[in-house]
Amino acid sequence: MIFFKQLFVKVIKLNHWFLLFATLTLVFASSYFIYYLEPDTFASPFEGLWWTMTTVTTVGYGDVSPTTVGGKIFAMFLYIVGIGLMTIFIGKAIDFLSIRKRLKEEGRLNITTEDHIILVNWTKKARITLDEILHTFKDIPIVIIDEKIEKTPLIHEQVEFVQGNPANRDVLFQANLLKSKSVMVFASEDGVATSQADGQTLLIATTLESIGKEFSQNIYTICEVLESTHIPAFKHAAVEEFITANDTAAHLAARSILFNGSSEIIRQLTSHHGYDLYSIGKKADWNTFEHARTALAAQGAVLLSNRNDISIINQLKEPIPHDAQLFIICDEDVYTNLLRQGVPSY
Repeated sequence: MIFFKQLFVKVIKLNHWFLLFATLTLVFASSYFIYYLEPDTFASPFEGLWWTMTTVTTVGYGDVSPTTVGGKIFAMFLYIVGIGLMTIFIGKAIDFLSIRKRLKEEGRLNITTEDHIILVNWTKKARITLDEILHTFKDIPIVIIDEKIEKTPLIHEQVEFVQGNPANRDVLFQANLLKSKSVMVFASEDGVATSQADGQTLLIATTLESIGKEFSQNIYTICEVLESTHIPAFKHAAVEEFITANDTAAHLAARSILFNGSSEIIRQLTSHHGYDLYSIGKKADWNTFEHARTALAAQGAVLLSNRNDISIINQLKEPIPHDAQLFIICDEDVYTNLLRQGVPSY
């Protein structure tokens, strides 16, 4: 009894991979051995495998069983040793999955996802952005990086989490930065001065761009900048886009006062209800911006710009570049219909 207790303790302490190897070896070896002992009862090694699996998992269907003394003695050995080994193996597997789940929620696993969006710093605006992305895009994975929260803020099949300082290169590599689609850096909401918050954002942006240069890869970076006077510093760091939330809100308030109802237009375009802003590519039979505008209008969509160039209203006779990114205003049904007609998404 003491021997079996000591053996059981030693088996529990075995390495996961060695335990897997031992379990598989026992199962397959037993399948062939019972076939060797009783070839009349077990017509093939597969029959032996079936009997072994039903024995060590305690299912015991009874459709096939040993008939000789040797076979029955081996069955008793397999029942004692096999069930114990299988139980330990299943317990180890459950422990492994539980630990992995906990490490994933705590943001301590390496991200293997590709073409994902990285959201840096978990703030109220980050939460709104995440909700919008999840509602609009059902297949784009998202990785959140934050050093202040201890667990993932949202359990969702599209969302993964990395816990750590986003200005740390190792943390960025853990988030699989080089395989990401784009990075959005949100300004800190810790109550610090705007200059300090923008300084922290700039540090992260500089780290991102330095990694891009090191690996000769463009990392598309979007930064929330609290003070528009700090934008030149971000341009110097080669940041692609800036969101100046404070200035935008002030300008929108002024326009709403001067032109009543204008804020509602912007609100609709920045929500996922009714008409929305979409991005598409150039359809093969669109030669000029005029052709595109006419074709889109017939479908119920308004051509707004090519990338950030809103002046295309004055370039209607100009040919559309092959790499054009056209922004349009329409509802979701019209956008879906355009994609079905062969208009490329962007």
